[in-house]
Amino acid sequence: MNSTRSWLVFSGGALAYLLAVLQRTTFGVAGVEATDRFAVSAAAISTVVVVQILVYALLQILVGVLVDRLGAPALIIAGAVVMGVGQGLLAFSESYWPALAARVLVGVGDAATFVSVIRLLPSWFDGPLLPQLSQWVGTAGQIGQILSAFPFALLLHAQGWTPAFLAAAGVAVLSAGAGAVLLRSGPERITTAELRTIDP
Repeated sequence: MNSTRSWLVFSGGALAYLLAVLQRTTFGVAGVEATDRFAVSAAAISTVVVVQILVYALLQILVGVLVDRLGAPALIIAGAVVMGVGQGLLAFSESYWPALAARVLVGVGDAATFVSVIRLLPSWFDGPLLPQLSQWVGTAGQIGQILSAFPFALLLHAQGWTPAFLAAAGVAVLSAGAGAVLLRSGPERITTAELRTIDP
């Protein structure tokens, strides 16, 4: 507990959540470009965002069950891969319905991340540090929002839709790779039902 290995696992989990929030928020940054690309109204673009959030919310219970059966690292890595596939599909989408399907995939991958990261922490840390780490994970998510609002937006405006979303897909794949290297199930098996967490 609270070892060097623990901090490596925490770093991998926080990075995974930071990059998941980046994937979650990229479409919102690209709203104006999306209305032009798909020739739809702003309301239709807002529907995509709502559907993505709805998918995220509906999957939370299922993710809690799966994380106890499959382990948090597997779900975090799989979530990053699914988000990468979604962003790659979105990069080449030229009509509304494929874009909606792509964002559903992003919502699915995103849903697997936060609960899994929080589930991982009690296996590696104990004492008063544990709730503080949960807050640090939430802070990492806010950094992900900043990255979508600034570097991603700059890339989108400079290079266009496909390169920007392909870059986002590549970041998701890198996140999966980092997770495979850094994330490990802890020495103790703690079920989600035993956790008391706060989703920021």
